[in-house]
Amino acid sequence: MKNLLKFTVAGIVLASPAVSGGWEASRLDTSMMYNDGGYAEVATTSISYSVSATSGAAVGANTHAMAKDQTRTSFGFKTQFGNFDVGLSSYNSGAIQLDGQATAAGVSLVPSADVTARSLALMGKYRINENMSAFAGLNRYSVPTSTVTTIAAAYQVSGDEIAPVVGAAYENKEIALRVEAIIQAETDMTLTATSAAIAAGGLAAAAAVPGSSTLVIPQTITLNVQSGIAEDTLLFGSIHQADWDNAQISIPANAATGAIAISSAFTSKTAYSVGLGRKISDDLSLIASYSTEEGGGSTSTDAFTLTDGYQTLGVAARYTRDNMTITAGYGYTKVGDVDVTLDMTALGGAVLTAGYDDNDISAIGLKIGFSF
Repeated sequence: MKNLLKFTVAGIVLASPAVSGGWEASRLDTSMMYNDGGYAEVATTSISYSVSATSGAAVGANTHAMAKDQTRTSFGFKTQFGNFDVGLSSYNSGAIQLDGQATAAGVSLVPSADVTARSLALMGKYRINENMSAFAGLNRYSVPTSTVTTIAAAYQVSGDEIAPVVGAAYENKEIALRVEAIIQAETDMTLTATSAAIAAGGLAAAAAVPGSSTLVIPQTITLNVQSGIAEDTLLFGSIHQADWDNAQISIPANAATGAIAISSAFTSKTAYSVGLGRKISDDLSLIASYSTEEGGGSTSTDAFTLTDGYQTLGVAARYTRDNMTITAGYGYTKVGDVDVTLDMTALGGAVLTAGYDDNDISAIGLKIGFSF
């Protein structure tokens, strides 16, 4: 049963939701820190979005695919010095990939966006005794030059910031039990930003945005639990809470170019997952999982909102050969319907709407790990 500890979280990662609260793309995965000795891994996930919206009558009742397909990669490495483990993890922590301004009607409340955040987390874990451990780390979030284009203005942003992470775990390897809590503090990222208004004559010359443009990294609390429930069978689950109410993206107005202020309106979310892992042979294990996240409601005034929560079914298989493990997984996500409204009358425009209905997402992932 002890060997089951090494594959369950890998299955969670590969079958994890392809959409989440706020701008979160992937979460910090600490599972490698519980491997004995040295360990390294690389993973990639290809995500296909079938997320379309129908614009209201004011913009021609046009239906358009609003979300772009994505590929997410991650790398991890850890080594052990007695009771102390040191790990380094690189992953796609955030993404806003939208295509709203490419609608056939030419007008949409949904922005076009190419915003990504990459994280590099350095972690240290100390084994207090055979059951208890504690860890701490620093997670550097980096936003390379990214763009957002709305019906009124175009914006370009970049920035980086470091957020602290702490956690603790209790283990009983005789029954493959592990209870882990991870906390990341809320942290403000100051953005370097430029913006320009969009008028009938085209895009005005961009200029630096005065004041403070910010992207807030939310406080998150994650509880991961797993335990053996029968011979070669393990039950696992997690609860992930993110305080998105206090973690918005905000860019002030730019009087020099006429670009209006832009701000997100994310709402706090809690995601849950549960799954089973089954060891078929010494080489092969199978995993199945279910994940869900509550939505913010069936109506919204936030142009960045594409769904009202989600439900995901995932399956994965893990094959072991000598010191190498290969895990492959598939996840299917059904997202909740939502109607978005944006009132542009104060700016001389119309009331714009976008209705998202009967959308889904699929993801295929592959992870290769090496123990040494």
